[in-house]
Amino acid sequence: METHSGSVILTSEYFKLLLEKIHSEFKKRHQLSDLPKAFQLYGYGVFDETRPSLKQDLEEIGTDFINGKYLYDKSRELEKGKSLIKLNQYYKTLALLYLGYKNVKDFIEDHKLSDSEHEKQLDLIFKNNDEITYYYINYYFGEDNTILKGQTIISNNWKKIQHIFMYPLEDGTLKEHYSHGSIKRQGDTITIKTNTLSGDRYIDGASEIYYVGHKAPSNINYLIGTYCTFDIYTNTVAGRSILEKCESQEEMEAKSKSATIPPYIAMEIRNKRIVNKSIVPKHALELSSNSPYASLYGKLPGTYELTFTFDDGFVETLNFKIQPSNYEIITLTENVYIEKDRIELLNKGSVINFRFNFSGIIALERVNIYFKSYYLKTNSNTQKGVFSGIDNENRLVSGEVRVNYEESTNKPILK
Repeated sequence: METHSGSVILTSEYFKLLLEKIHSEFKKRHQLSDLPKAFQLYGYGVFDETRPSLKQDLEEIGTDFINGKYLYDKSRELEKGKSLIKLNQYYKTLALLYLGYKNVKDFIEDHKLSDSEHEKQLDLIFKNNDEITYYYINYYFGEDNTILKGQTIISNNWKKIQHIFMYPLEDGTLKEHYSHGSIKRQGDTITIKTNTLSGDRYIDGASEIYYVGHKAPSNINYLIGTYCTFDIYTNTVAGRSILEKCESQEEMEAKSKSATIPPYIAMEIRNKRIVNKSIVPKHALELSSNSPYASLYGKLPGTYELTFTFDDGFVETLNFKIQPSNYEIITLTENVYIEKDRIELLNKGSVINFRFNFSGIIALERVNIYFKSYYLKTNSNTQKGVFSGIDNENRLVSGEVRVNYEESTNKPILK
């Protein structure tokens, strides 16, 4: 389904024309000489689902639920003499696509009424630049550990947003998922709240935030931010997303349907995702599959001396401690700063993995360390392991590491 962003306000004359064209198209598609009664035509109330209706026709174009009474209510506004009639984004898009149009401007240009009426309608469309639309490709690391992308359409002077996420299917086609939302500028960031259709009603969708600095967002080619939402498996997820600006709607649609992910996007997006499974633990040990090994993790705090023996015989030493209160790693080696660190228990808690990035006077730039966790279960304070990494001259290095450990006297309380 192709789309054009934003609601539209039509003069009564142009809405009447739009409705007439929809009725004519309906009769043509179903080879009817006359229109059925209103409830059957629009598809509401006690209409016969086995007979043609606009509700069924529009649902074949879109992928979401159609409220058959929506267009009927709009037709009643026309009958009651309302001078201006507003169509929301979704139904405006479907009505235009039903007639073979991508946007309302093309429809208006193909069906000019009087000069004054035409000018009045165009003024409504472009008033306050609300119909200047910006097109982006939305990249994120999504379900099934795959980089996904979609179409993002921003309109109404950077107040309205629509996402169309593209999910590849096994048969080579794409399934589209829609969400709509609003944008707010707050200092040097923009925040986005979206709604997504669930059954026959809209529910809260994703929350997003992007940094824009002090520039007008419309002049920025890339927006980098984060999102928090539910995925298609109802897990709560969060991660990084990047919006890349396109010059036109056609460019956006073509890029979104291509399987190719640019390398400058892939290296920034891949694995940048947090997934919380849809579970409600009854006990702390049910928080995740790693929870049963929390007692070992609780023994990690203490003072460490790591001695690295390189394959060429060179030796380097690092001293640090793990705080018992919050598991923070603090270096004890002078003139060495640990920029990044990560601790993991692997293989059912039997292996400890330390990952460090350094700055300062040390032969290593970054290192990955593996050693057994037996020392946490026994009275042994020395353990041997292996390491690999990059030295400060950008060479790949590896070798053996000896770990001397002194247990912290102030252990955290385990429940």
